[in-house]
Amino acid sequence: MDSAYLLIIDDSPDLAQVTNSFLRNAGMAVRVVSAGNINELEDALQEKSPFLVLIGTRIPASTKISQVLQLTDRFSTPVVLQVDIAHTNEIEAGLATHPLQLIRAGENDQLMKVVKQHMSGGKSAREYQDLAQKLEELQYRYDLLLESARESIAYIHEGLHVYANRAYLELLQARTLEDIEGLSLLELMTPDDGTDLKKLLRDMGNDIFPSKTLPVTISTPGDNTLKVELTFSPTRFNNEQCIQMMVREHDANLVLQEELDRVRKTDHLTQFSNRKTFTEKLSALIAGDFDESTRSAVLYIETDGIEELHQQLGMEGIDTCILDLANVISGCTKPADIPSRFSDHGFAILIQREEKADLQKTGDCILENYSNHIIDLGDKTISASCSIGLATIGSMTESAEEVIGQARTAFKQAAGEGHALVRFKPALTTVSSGEHDRGWVERIRHALNNHDFYTVQQSIVDLEGESEGLFENRTYMREEEGDTPAPEFMLAAERNDLGSLVDRHVIPQLMLAIAGTGDRHIIPLSSNSILDFSFPNWFERMIHETEVEGSQVVLQVPGDVARSHLEPTLRMIEELKRLGCAIALADFDNERRNVQLLEHLPVDMIKLRSDLAQGVSSNTANQEIIRSVVRAIESKEITIIADEVKDAADLAVLWQCGVKLVTGDFLNEAPQVVGQ
Repeated sequence: MDSAYLLIIDDSPDLAQVTNSFLRNAGMAVRVVSAGNINELEDALQEKSPFLVLIGTRIPASTKISQVLQLTDRFSTPVVLQVDIAHTNEIEAGLATHPLQLIRAGENDQLMKVVKQHMSGGKSAREYQDLAQKLEELQYRYDLLLESARESIAYIHEGLHVYANRAYLELLQARTLEDIEGLSLLELMTPDDGTDLKKLLRDMGNDIFPSKTLPVTISTPGDNTLKVELTFSPTRFNNEQCIQMMVREHDANLVLQEELDRVRKTDHLTQFSNRKTFTEKLSALIAGDFDESTRSAVLYIETDGIEELHQQLGMEGIDTCILDLANVISGCTKPADIPSRFSDHGFAILIQREEKADLQKTGDCILENYSNHIIDLGDKTISASCSIGLATIGSMTESAEEVIGQARTAFKQAAGEGHALVRFKPALTTVSSGEHDRGWVERIRHALNNHDFYTVQQSIVDLEGESEGLFENRTYMREEEGDTPAPEFMLAAERNDLGSLVDRHVIPQLMLAIAGTGDRHIIPLSSNSILDFSFPNWFERMIHETEVEGSQVVLQVPGDVARSHLEPTLRMIEELKRLGCAIALADFDNERRNVQLLEHLPVDMIKLRSDLAQGVSSNTANQEIIRSVVRAIESKEITIIADEVKDAADLAVLWQCGVKLVTGDFLNEAPQVVGQ
C-alpha cells in the first residue's frame, strides 16, 4: 500500500511518535505528522492531504474541536477523537455542528481499525480525485481540439444540432449554436445520391452507421448552397448517445488534391496506371480471396524492334508509337481491365475473363489490330507489330513480382519470334527430390493455376461376365511436351504438400461427372489428403454439393501410406465410411506387413501391385503371389482388382488364380476424360 499521512492534533509531540511506531510495527505504511494549533493544522491539510485527522486527549489550549471540524470540513478530511471524560463539554460543542467518530484513548486495536478503514477510503478518494482531474483535463483538451479543428464537426441528436464547432458554424455562416439549434438536418441537407436521409438518421439511432461518405447539398440559413461529403460516427455528448458528423467541402483544394492523386498514379502520356499503381492493384488481387470462377492473367507487351525504331524516329516519334499501341490496347480490353505503362516501352495489363480461352483472345486482338494499324508520324507513316507474354494467375500465385516475371519471361520468347503471343510455361526439367523438387513444384503450381489437371476414366471388367459399372480414374497434368501421369509428379507434389491441392482440384470435377450415373468410381487419394484432418469434412461437403451418393465412391489409399501412417489412415477411413463410401487399398501383394493391414483397416477392395498382372501367364512366381493374396482374404468380404493388364491372354490365368475384376490397356476402349 502507498504511504499516506495521518495528522494528529495534540499538545504532546510524543503521541505522534508513539502512534507512528505502533502503526509501522503493525505493517502499515503510514506517516504520522502533528499540528499544535489551527494554523499548523491548515498548513498540513494543504500540503500533506492527510487521509485522517486524529484529535488527541491533550488538545492545545488555543484550539477548539469545533474549529478543527470546520477546517477539516473544507478539505473533506474525516476526524477521529480520542475520548477523555474531561473533554465532555468540548465533545458536545463539536457534535452540535458535525458528526464525529470517537475512540477510547489508549485502545490501540480501535485506533488500528479506524486507521485501516480511513486509509483505504482515503486512497480511493485520492485516486478518484486524480481521475476526475485527468478527465476534466482531457475534456478540456478535447473541447479545445474540436473548437480549433479545421474540419467542420457537429453533434446531432434526433436530427437536431446539439453541438457545432467554430469551423462548422463558419461553414453555415452562423454566429452561434443558437442560430442553428432548432434546424433539422432534413431541412438543411439534400442527399445527392437519392439516399433516404430520414431512414439514415433512424438507422444511426440504432447504431447502424454508413461505411461510406454521403454526398449532400447544404442550403445554408443565408440561402447559399454547398456541395459537401458527410462522415458519420457514434459519440456521446452531455452523457447522451448522439451522432458525430464531419463535413468536408468540395472546394478547389479538394479538387486539386484529387488531381494530384491521379497524376501520381497514372502515366502522363498514355493515362494508363503507372508501374507502382499496377503492382499494388495486382498484389491486392493476389492477396485477397481469390475468385476461382474467373480466369485472370497478366499480359506483357512491347513493340517489336522498339530499340531500332527509337534510333530512327527519335523521342517524339517513339512517343507516337507508344501512344498508338496504348490506343489499340484500350480498344481490345474491357473497362474492368487494368492496363499500365510498365516501362519506357512496355505495357502490362491485368485482365479477368470467365473462360480461359478469352484470355488469349484479348492478346490476339491486340496483335492483329496493332499490326494492321498505320502509325501517322506527320511527314511519313509506318506500321509495326508487337509481341506478348501471357502469365496466368491462380490460387497458387505467390506475389505480383512472380506473375509479372513470368509474363516477361514469356514475352522474351515471343519477341524472339516476333508478332507472337506466348503463354508462360515452367521449364521442363528432370527432377527427383530435395532442391531438385523446385522444378516440379513450379510446374504443379502452374498447372493448378491454369486448371491443367484432368482425369481419364477406364472400365473395370468382371471376368465372370457380370456388369459391375465400376471405373477407375487416373490423373494427368497437361504440358506442352506431353501430358504427365500422376505417378511421375505426385511424389514431388506430396513431398511439398501439394498433393491435397491436386486432389481438391480434381475431385470436384470428377464428382460432377459421377452424379446421377449410378456408376461406382475409384478415386485415388494422395498421402497429403489422408494426413489432412480437414479432408473428410471437405469431402462430405463435396458429396452434398454435387449430390453424389456415398455408395458411388471408392476411395483408394496407397499401401505405403497405410503401412507408415496406420492411425491417421484408420481415422480417415472411419470418417469416410460414415458417408457410405467404400475403401480400396492399392499396391497390394502377399508380404506379411500388407496382409496384417487387413486386420486393422476395414477395406472393401484391394488392388494388386501393378507389375503382378503383367505377363502373368508366363510368370509362375507372380501367379503364386496372387494365389497367396486370394487365400489371405478368403474369410473376408474383400474384392481383388488386377490393375494395368496389357494382354488379354493373361485374363484366363488371373481368373484361375481367383481374381474377378481386371482393368488395363487390353480393353482398347476410348477413355472418358473429365476436366479436359
